[in-house]
Amino acid sequence: MLFIVFFTALLFHSDLAPLEETHWDAVIYVDISKRAAETQMLADYHQHAHDIPLEPNRLLWHFTRIGHVLLLGEVGRLFGTTETALVAMQWLYQVFMALGVTLCVVLGSRLAVLFRPKKPDSIWWAGYSLGALSYIASDSYRGLQGHLLSEPPAFVILAFFAVMLVRAVERRSLAVGAFAGCLLFLVFFIRIDATLPGIIFSTVLLAALIMSRKFDAVPSIIAAGLVSLFLYVIYAWWFSPLVNPQTLANFSSAAKELFPGAPAMSLFKIAIAGGLLWVGACAAIPMWRDPLIRFAMVWLVLALLPMVVDSLNGRAVQTRMSFGIVLPLLVLCGEGWSSILQNFIKQRKTRPLLIASGILIVIAFVPNSLIQQETRNLVINYLPSEIHKYLFPSLVRNATIGPASPYQDSRLGLLVRPISERRTFEYSKIRALGDYLYVPERPAYLLWPEYNVGYLFGLEGYVGLIRYFGKKYPENSDIFLTKLPNQDKSIPCTARVPTLLEPLVFCTTLVYSDLKVLRRNKIPLYILGVDGYPLPEMPPLKLKILLSEPPFVLYGIAE
Repeated sequence: MLFIVFFTALLFHSDLAPLEETHWDAVIYVDISKRAAETQMLADYHQHAHDIPLEPNRLLWHFTRIGHVLLLGEVGRLFGTTETALVAMQWLYQVFMALGVTLCVVLGSRLAVLFRPKKPDSIWWAGYSLGALSYIASDSYRGLQGHLLSEPPAFVILAFFAVMLVRAVERRSLAVGAFAGCLLFLVFFIRIDATLPGIIFSTVLLAALIMSRKFDAVPSIIAAGLVSLFLYVIYAWWFSPLVNPQTLANFSSAAKELFPGAPAMSLFKIAIAGGLLWVGACAAIPMWRDPLIRFAMVWLVLALLPMVVDSLNGRAVQTRMSFGIVLPLLVLCGEGWSSILQNFIKQRKTRPLLIASGILIVIAFVPNSLIQQETRNLVINYLPSEIHKYLFPSLVRNATIGPASPYQDSRLGLLVRPISERRTFEYSKIRALGDYLYVPERPAYLLWPEYNVGYLFGLEGYVGLIRYFGKKYPENSDIFLTKLPNQDKSIPCTARVPTLLEPLVFCTTLVYSDLKVLRRNKIPLYILGVDGYPLPEMPPLKLKILLSEPPFVLYGIAE
């Protein structure tokens, strides 16, 4: 049964190409992975830890995901910064998600043995398989499956940690508990904020053991906590002050200002993260007296609490960030479907099965665009304007409600990620542009349209991909000490001088004085045009097409 779950999870969304229907952060991590592949990134962080500002910035943010970045970098080191590397990254992260779902089923079986006197039967396994399949069929799983974000590796290690911690409790083993503590630290290394779901699980499990008077199992959990704490202390000392408690607390408290959002939308995105698991989980609620179900419900509530509080306080919470609720939800969902199947097979009760199946079909196949459009019209036309700020993120950021997208969303399902979290980056066409732009021993400037209004997404991710496919960093180059020309976009275009590390300078505006400097120094200027986007701000120039890779067009200045 586990093999069926694994291979279904691995291949169900095999239609996705690399960077298709992905979050915009994926291309940011791809760009950073080039540095991880071609420089000594981790050693540089240690060497320059005290030089990095502790207020929120990109260097510090990337370090909170350093394990994920280094993992992508190792793939790039093996295959080069090429299209082959992107395919290899996608398959690796597909395996991570498939393993994570399979481990969730294993976790449910170990919890069932821990909290119940009898072992799971075939009906139980069938119910958990249905629960796993309902998550696999959800859009939230499609949003993580093979996508190059920090969530897939964090998810599989988090699930593995939970399984090993329960195993340590079953065997009353300090050694297994210590290994679970190593896994919890590994979660921290991959994605710092993913540690919280692991701590919550450990706390709930510890409380359940104490309440059931299984005191001889408590040392296993304490061993896991002490080992993970010990590893964190060493890590925090080595990279001090980047992950000191005060630094992390300050970074977290600044998140609301950095990522403002509408509370209702953030809460809905948390619901999207659970996908179709909510149907089976709701079916398990009436059986709350069962110790396993009560344990999973408490675990789910505590896992939801930090995200709900963040949402209500005005911080933007995205669907992918809520992956920590999948573990308790899948346990509840598996228990719910097991109960439904038990009633159907042994007692011939068809009503629960028909109701659950009907709700599942409605949630899975209702036209998403229709729901979104009708809801938007209802809110704008009939609800007071004071409520709009709780529903429209654009109103929070730009003090105005953004225009509706003219594109028809063909996705089916009520719990579907917003189209802004389902972007497709045509990396092969960008690679062709990069091959044209990066000429050995020749600096150049690229002018690109910085436009991010309404339904037109920003193009910064494509700029990152051009860098990814571009010139290799020189051996032993130190990206922390070198002032790279593309680090500060507030500096005027030609005031940023091309370097050996970055011979191609990316600009968003150009004035006459910049043009004179480029002509005087005989440095070529290229202009990137994209279908549907206005050209960058620049003087009126006669342009000629150098390369066309629809929707991208690379222009040069005609003589």
